[in-house]
Amino acid sequence: MMLRKICLCLLLITAFSNAAENQHKLLLSLKYHQNSEVINEVNFYGTKIDPNVISNEEEQFKITVNGIEVDFLNDATYWRLHKLRRSFSYDTFSQGIEKLDVHMSRCRLGGPARGLLLEARYLTYENNRIVQDEMRPIYDVPLNCLYRPEYQPVSHHAREAVRGVIETLRTIEETFSGNQPQIITCDDYF
Repeated sequence: MMLRKICLCLLLITAFSNAAENQHKLLLSLKYHQNSEVINEVNFYGTKIDPNVISNEEEQFKITVNGIEVDFLNDATYWRLHKLRRSFSYDTFSQGIEKLDVHMSRCRLGGPARGLLLEARYLTYENNRIVQDEMRPIYDVPLNCLYRPEYQPVSHHAREAVRGVIETLRTIEETFSGNQPQIITCDDYF
């Protein structure tokens, strides 16, 4: 009887440790801003924070739109986001994130400033090991001329990868939230 209880306890401990390892961590967050308020949010989660780790585990990734989990996404979409985030998740590839000099707007448009802000789990490596991770603003995009972008990766390649992530997450948000696309035109900048 005692052996049975010990085996049951070991089984429960193993199950709880496996469940703890499979917790999803926020990896990417695309926020739609209207002035200083977040009006929509698309989040990409994964069970592993290191973009260099490839795993075949089931349900490794998930995406939520405004807190509601999105089903029926192709695995290729998750892997695309995972691969692209490698280009801007740490200094080796992004060459750092620069804070842009924000200029006063010459825009005469009325209404609220609208823009997109992408945050990513940014990793700090030491001796090939992750020693720190935090969610940081990576890139932002104006949706009208009143919004002034503040962040971008230094590396051109990283900026291109960020744009791919933003467009993928925007498409998911527009598909699953029922919102109309936000069109950006050259007129918004002049």
